[in-house]
Amino acid sequence: MPDAHRRRATVVTDGNPWHERAEAYARVVAGREQGESTSSPLVARLFECLGDVTDKDVLDAGCGEGFLSRILVARGARVTGVDVSPRLVDLARGRDPSGTIEYRVADLSRPLPDLAERFDRVASMLVLNDVADFIGFANTLYSLARPGARAALLFNNPYSFPMRGDGHVLDYFASGTQGVYGGMSNLLGNTVRYHHRTLEEYVDAFLGAGWRLTKLADVAHRPPPPPGESRISFFMILAFDKM
Repeated sequence: MPDAHRRRATVVTDGNPWHERAEAYARVVAGREQGESTSSPLVARLFECLGDVTDKDVLDAGCGEGFLSRILVARGARVTGVDVSPRLVDLARGRDPSGTIEYRVADLSRPLPDLAERFDRVASMLVLNDVADFIGFANTLYSLARPGARAALLFNNPYSFPMRGDGHVLDYFASGTQGVYGGMSNLLGNTVRYHHRTLEEYVDAFLGAGWRLTKLADVAHRPPPPPGESRISFFMILAFDKM
């Protein structure tokens, strides 16, 4: 396991905007949740890459307030949701109508030996750009997956940030810099930042952890933007198998 997995990982809640504004974020999600589990192009593409989850043990990596966990349960999965924010995990527990989802507070950038090789599927939705130690994250997910497991991670397309240029990272190769999620910051009333890395760095981190890349998918806008507006894919999915 790379030294960076141990050296760079820390549990951070103070200063984490998702933790500090957990209730506001949960309200934003609740306002969008109705119908999204079936109609959202993000969710649809994620499940195309993740595959069937019926009767599978699935990790929701960075579960937040449980939006994806609830969809996974509705599709027949046995779900464990893990997030670094105690506030978001508490909200997720309170929003679980099935009462079957196992939620826990943990930093997925650090080893979790009690969950080793427990999962058939690993799903992560809009998390990877927020993880400070993405190398540790890739290693931990690999250790929690069973042989033959599949992981699918939906995240903000690294190429879209420099191309937009509206207060975001302007130099694609300026890895390690931070930018601002403009829309989400406005909704939450604070500054929500993301970590910018190149696509190559993300792929190398997962390959270095032992994963095998099986799919790279761009998520198109639905409906398409008006003529003259940007048609850059803001989101992408990386899918990996553990051999």
